[in-house]
Amino acid sequence: MTKPFSDGLIPLFLDLVRINAVSLKERPMADELIRLLGRSGVRVEEDSSASVLGGDAGNLLCFPPGFDSGRPALMLTAHLDTVLPTGRQKAVVHPDRITSDGTGILGADNRLGLAVLVQLLRQCAAGQLAYRNFFCVFTVAEEIGLLGAGTVDLSPYRVSGGVVFDCSRRPGIYIQESVGLHLFTARIFGKAAHSGVNPEEGASAIVMASQAIARLSLGRLDANTTANVGRIQGGEAVNAIPEKVVAEGEVRSFDPPRILEQLEVIRQTFLDAVQGQGRLEFETQVDFEPYVLPGSAGVVKDLDRAIRAAGCVPQPIRYTGGSDANQYNAKGVPAVNIGIGAQKPHSAEEFVLLEDLDSTFRIAVELVRA
Repeated sequence: MTKPFSDGLIPLFLDLVRINAVSLKERPMADELIRLLGRSGVRVEEDSSASVLGGDAGNLLCFPPGFDSGRPALMLTAHLDTVLPTGRQKAVVHPDRITSDGTGILGADNRLGLAVLVQLLRQCAAGQLAYRNFFCVFTVAEEIGLLGAGTVDLSPYRVSGGVVFDCSRRPGIYIQESVGLHLFTARIFGKAAHSGVNPEEGASAIVMASQAIARLSLGRLDANTTANVGRIQGGEAVNAIPEKVVAEGEVRSFDPPRILEQLEVIRQTFLDAVQGQGRLEFETQVDFEPYVLPGSAGVVKDLDRAIRAAGCVPQPIRYTGGSDANQYNAKGVPAVNIGIGAQKPHSAEEFVLLEDLDSTFRIAVELVRA
C-alpha cells in the first residue's frame, strides 16, 4: 500500500497557514511560493495584477520543467489570499484532522489548495512523476470578488481546461454547474425637512425604500434563482425627514437572462415607489457569470477519471456560490471547482481531515499523470 501522504505535504501546509496574506496584501505568500518553487526548478512568473487591482502582489503563473506553451495544457489553480489573517493562530494536528487552536481561522481555504499544488509542482520538477503538459495559476484577491482570476491573461497559452482546488466539499465532489451573481445598488432621494416643525414639506427616502422592498419577491424565486436585499443605509437624525437611502442587494441564477429579468423587476419596483415623491438612481454590476458544463466536456471527463483513479467517487453538483472557475469559464476556458475538504471555511471551526488532504493530492497527481 502506498504511503498516505507525499513526503513534506503536511509540514508544507502547516508552514503556509502561518503566513498572513489577506486580499490585496498577498506579498508574503507570493514571496514564499516564488522562493519554494524557484529553488525546486519551477519557473514562476508574476503578472501585473497588483497595479491593476491596487494590491502588493500579482497572480503567479507556475510552469514545471518542459512546459510547452504551444501545446494544449491543463491549468490547475488555487488562490493566495485568505478572508482573515492567519498568522497569530496555531494549527493543531490531531490523529484524524488538522484544526486551528480556536483563536482564528485555520486558513485551509485556500492554503490547502496551495499546498497540494506546490507539492505537485515540486514532485514533477524533481522527476518523481511523468506528467502531461500543465501549469498552475495562483490568484490574488479571490475572497473579495474573484478579482485576480478576472485579470489574469491566459491568451498566451492553449488552455484545454482548468481545475480549481477551492471547494469546501469533500474530495470527489465537484461543481459542474455554478450560478452567476449580479449586484445592484438603489439610491433613493427624497426631500429633507424638520420632522416636528414642517414634516409636510419633506419626502422620506426611508419610507419610499421600505415600500419598494416590501413589494419585492426575495429569497428563493425558483429552482434556479435567488434575490436578496442585504444592506440599507440612510438617515441623518431622528428629527429630520431622511433625504437619501442606499439599498444594496444581489440576484443569483444559473440562467443569465433570468438575472437580467429580475434586476429589471427590482429597478421598476423602486422606481414605482419614488414616482411623484423623489428620485431613483439604480446601478447593476456583474460579480461573476454562471457556468454549466456538460458531462462530455474534456475537463469533466478528465476529472471524473482522476477522481476514480484516486479511489474516490465522482459526484457532480450544482452550487449557488462562486469561485475562480466562474471567471475562467467567462474567459472561454472550461473550468471546474473541486472539493478539497476545507470544511467550515471562514470560521474558527475550520478543519481538514487528513484523509481528505491525502485524497486531494492523489486527485491532483492523477490529473497530471502522463
